[in-house]
Amino acid sequence: MKKILVLQIIVLSAVSAISALFAGVNGFWSALAGGFSYFIPSSAAVLLFKLFENHTALLGRVFVFGEALKVVLSLLFMLAVFALWHESLVFLAFFSGLLSVSHLVFLVLLRVKDYGR
Repeated sequence: MKKILVLQIIVLSAVSAISALFAGVNGFWSALAGGFSYFIPSSAAVLLFKLFENHTALLGRVFVFGEALKVVLSLLFMLAVFALWHESLVFLAFFSGLLSVSHLVFLVLLRVKDYGR
C-alpha cells in the first residue's frame, strides 16, 4: 500500500512538471491540486486500513468504510479547490493530475496475463 502512495507522488510530480510546460505556473498548481484531491483521501484510507490490520474480523468493514471515506473526501477536496481557485484553475491540468493519481492503482495492479489463473 505504501508503495502505491510513493508511486502516486512520483507520477503526480511528472504530470505536474508536464502541465507546467504546457500551461505555466497555473497548470503546475492545478495538476498538484487535482492529484492531492485524491492522494490525501487515499492516504487516509491506507492509514485507516493500517490501524485495523490486526483486527481480522473488522477488515472487510474497514475496507468498505475506507473506500467510502476516500470518495467523500475526494469530492470535498475537489469542491474546495473549485470554490477557491476557479478563476485561475486550468481544468485539463487539474483533471490530468486527478486521473493520473486515481487510476495509477489500476495500472499497477492490472496484470492481464494472470487472469484466469
